[in-house]
Amino acid sequence: MGMCQSTGATQAHSMAVKPAPPETAATAKVASVSYEAGTPVGDLEVDMNSPLCIVLFGATGDLARKKLFPACYQLMFGAPDAPKVPEHTFIVGYGRSEQELSKFLDKQCVNVKGDKKDIFLKQCSYVAGAYDKEESFEKLNEHLCKLEKGGKGNRIFFFSVPSTVFAEVAKGIKKKATAPGGGFTRLILEKPFGRDSETFAELNSITASLFQESELFRIDHYLGKEVVLNLVALRFGNQFFETLWNKDNIKHVQLVFKENLGTGGRGGYFDGFGIIRDIMQNHLLQVLLWFAMEPPGTLTSGCIQKEKVKLLKSIKTLSMEDCFLGQFTANTWYEGGVEHKEPGYLDDETVPAGSKCPTYAAVALHIDNDRWRGVPFLMRAGKGLDERMAEIRVTFKEKSFNALVPGEPNELVMRIQPDEAIYLKCQNKVPGWDQNKAAPIVLDMSYSKSFPGGYVADAYERMFLNTAKGDGSLFVGADELVEAWRVFTPLLHHIDEQKPDPVKYPFGVRVPPGMDEFAAKYGVKMAANFEERLAYLGHLDKVKHMFSTLDKDHDGRVDIQELKEFAKEAFDGREPTEAQLKKIMSRFDKNNDGKLDIDEMTSAACDVAALMVDQSSCDHSTFKG
Repeated sequence: MGMCQSTGATQAHSMAVKPAPPETAATAKVASVSYEAGTPVGDLEVDMNSPLCIVLFGATGDLARKKLFPACYQLMFGAPDAPKVPEHTFIVGYGRSEQELSKFLDKQCVNVKGDKKDIFLKQCSYVAGAYDKEESFEKLNEHLCKLEKGGKGNRIFFFSVPSTVFAEVAKGIKKKATAPGGGFTRLILEKPFGRDSETFAELNSITASLFQESELFRIDHYLGKEVVLNLVALRFGNQFFETLWNKDNIKHVQLVFKENLGTGGRGGYFDGFGIIRDIMQNHLLQVLLWFAMEPPGTLTSGCIQKEKVKLLKSIKTLSMEDCFLGQFTANTWYEGGVEHKEPGYLDDETVPAGSKCPTYAAVALHIDNDRWRGVPFLMRAGKGLDERMAEIRVTFKEKSFNALVPGEPNELVMRIQPDEAIYLKCQNKVPGWDQNKAAPIVLDMSYSKSFPGGYVADAYERMFLNTAKGDGSLFVGADELVEAWRVFTPLLHHIDEQKPDPVKYPFGVRVPPGMDEFAAKYGVKMAANFEERLAYLGHLDKVKHMFSTLDKDHDGRVDIQELKEFAKEAFDGREPTEAQLKKIMSRFDKNNDGKLDIDEMTSAACDVAALMVDQSSCDHSTFKG
């Protein structure tokens, strides 16, 4: 097999990545890796002739119900080109508690939809057993052998269990439940992969002693999302993007994750990890790696991983100097004329009293290599915010010639979720006599419009399929995790030990107070959302003027279509979706008639102004209640 070399290299590289200064002896061993090119990912195929058993540890949990069982159904029956896995594929749930199979499947397969569901359920079974007893794994193996009818079989084990039991489960599989007849045994490990460098090293030393790295598939489901997958085609399938992908043309990059949900009564679990471990050290960091790595020599798992590790070694270790922390509090507002209340993080009874665990965090990452030196990568993630959204936002540097046609800098936005899209914000001449008048426009590629009827697989579907193929390109290698934890561990230890006070923010805001100023340190200016734009009107006469402008048919009321033009400004100039418009309308339509009159519009401006976290920049003195 050939070794990997970056396509842009001008001279031979060392065949192995040099290990970074070790956190522990265990991590040093992991970091010394030779990357072989291997089989191109597009050439790997599923063994369709041998039975496949997919064992779900933690089968009674939320992840199995929401994602894992539906993903297996889609691969077997639901996808347009199904089956993607063998006809004789069996889904085996495993958990500590005894279950009546019919009731278990009714509950855990409630999200499985399709006309072949009855057939699917006949291929599902359940085994009850302990995670730390060999006899339980003997029992599991006997069950799997019956399904395989005594011949060759392939086995995938999905670990939807706490990492504290990973070692015992891995030992049980290795001793009693590996695949028979020359079939493969592959383990899909769900995060978290430890809490820091030391705990990952301990965990990895056990799994690595039992299974080869090619048998371990550490999942980060964000790598299975279409927009993230498209980074390869966007950068390397086009002629102009990659030439702009550097410090000479890019001012800064934002990697954003937002949720408009709280902890839902699971705050006690979340409190043990916090938003940085939950989202940033894994999901957003992996997105950054695919965005910023050098072009790999070939699109093989080994070459891709080599470039990701090389990039990770260039990222400077984080400290509190480049960090912002927040925690959401309770808030109340009206939706559809009905009062809506959201509790704060500390109101969750499962959260320890007085916890300072951050539910929002932002960090500025700095990459010390020739391509990215001096470009800040602002990573931010939070719960209890104004919307559910994840995206990569690239702001380009303004050039001297832009003075001829002044305007905002170009931005390339890759919307990961929801409403997957890629769009470019740029300047365009406004039609008319004035040849010098330009305005921002959006070149928009939404997946729903560009690929109508296209099947967008769920990330877990792709992860199961790639594991069945033996394709590790979308999974996380041990050496990646060594470097990832090196970047974040000092910051996490400081937060765990010093417990700095997070900035409090009301549930439902765009960002916590002070976040705009933190971002400005790195040259990042974040746009206001719809509510903020309404509040910033500042004077009653401006509200009236806006209302008369929106009221195109002069009937004294603004309907949802008339509201669209004002709302576009809060969505990068793109037309908001019907769901987004309905959300805005329900927030301010107090009589719930589907339209806004001048009193509702004025009241809305007053209400959102009162809810603004930082009111110092707004003049609300002329509002009349």
